[in-house]
Amino acid sequence: MIDASIAAVPDLLLSFGVLALILALPVGLIARVREKPVTVRVLCAVSVAGICAVTLLPTAGGPVGQGAICDVSPPLPQLPHSSSALLNVALFAPAPFFAVLVFRRPVTVVAVAVLSSGCIELIQAEGTMGRACSSTDLVANATGAVIGAAGGVVWSRFHGQDTRWGKRDALWGGGLATAGALALIGVFHSSVESYVPLPEREGVQAQAHALEGAEAWITEVATDVFGTKARVREVVSEKRDGRYLVTASTDLGDVSGWWPDEELVETTPKDDRVGP
Repeated sequence: MIDASIAAVPDLLLSFGVLALILALPVGLIARVREKPVTVRVLCAVSVAGICAVTLLPTAGGPVGQGAICDVSPPLPQLPHSSSALLNVALFAPAPFFAVLVFRRPVTVVAVAVLSSGCIELIQAEGTMGRACSSTDLVANATGAVIGAAGGVVWSRFHGQDTRWGKRDALWGGGLATAGALALIGVFHSSVESYVPLPEREGVQAQAHALEGAEAWITEVATDVFGTKARVREVVSEKRDGRYLVTASTDLGDVSGWWPDEELVETTPKDDRVGP
């Protein structure tokens, strides 16, 4: 998660500044020697430094030492609503934008950016750097790359610049994307364990939806039975014949009922002060 990464990386701004200087200084000097536009190339290098600083520097926390794992839960339902994913989109948009202005090969730029994102997720999955690999991050990064490259194309055409959107760019970009994707898939399949977080699993989601409101109902029942001084310690549910037996355990006793019928089944006081 990029927002967690930003918070966890010590001295992120200092690290970004050092990386930006390391990348931008030689790029600017080479551009000046070759009499090429300097600013756009320096901005591209600084954008790449930002990606590296936020995604590849070790963090102060995270799943260190848990092995090579990657969250492969479906990204699209949560992508538009995840602040972390939207930050990933914003992070990966500038570099392709400036790269299109520099190289004028948008298809190849998108292919390189998406494959680079895949490599970053692979490093995060394989390394012991306190980071997490997820399919949502990969899709968000790719989305940012496409948006950035598209913005570069629009900017170039608006300013009358040739983007070289032709067969050669399509062949290079398509071939690179295909070969790189096959290689990354092979590495992920052979060395990274895929998993889906429990809350994202289809059966768990269906059960959570079916039990929505059950805890509040059984808690209210427990209060009615044992009084307002009763404290609910645990609520458990068990599916039976298409409905759920919900039980609330309090410091004064237990109550059970059927959900969604809202039918009280049993009360079990811990002493004789409360009757059934």
